[in-house]
Amino acid sequence: MMFCGPHDEGNKTPTRRIDHAIRLALREALPLFIAGDALGGEEVRRFQVRASNAGVETAVAAFDSRHCTLADAQVVAAKILELRLERLNHVHLVTDWWHMERASAMLAGELERILHRSILVQPASVFTGPKPSSLVHENERRGLEDYLAGVYGTRRVYDPLCHRPQLSL
Repeated sequence: MMFCGPHDEGNKTPTRRIDHAIRLALREALPLFIAGDALGGEEVRRFQVRASNAGVETAVAAFDSRHCTLADAQVVAAKILELRLERLNHVHLVTDWWHMERASAMLAGELERILHRSILVQPASVFTGPKPSSLVHENERRGLEDYLAGVYGTRRVYDPLCHRPQLSL
């Protein structure tokens, strides 16, 4: 699984997460689910093509327009259900290190809620890229707390990261 990230590298689409996910998928001969919400789904489609061109046998685009990590986790779980992957019991999650705790908790929780079974989520963190601000860290902490308390999405959050880019890939 790979959650697309914020557009935090200036005027270009960051590829650190997808490139890390492609290397992992190739090394372990794994299918790759690419979840994201930018550019009306164009980003996940282009990353799907990038993975296929690199030799990843199965690359599944999972787009949800709601612009949040929870939606990414839910759309991935829905794709697993749709593809009837009943024997799946373990996934690797690729995302930035500073996002991993919240993203992995949400993915594990939504996989269990939607699929009615526990699936081990193994972190495969990306450690390159810009250093996030203290506000990003605080938002991650609060988002995790809200998710675990069942109130995620009810609080207004100022997010300094660009999640809805107006740039070309």
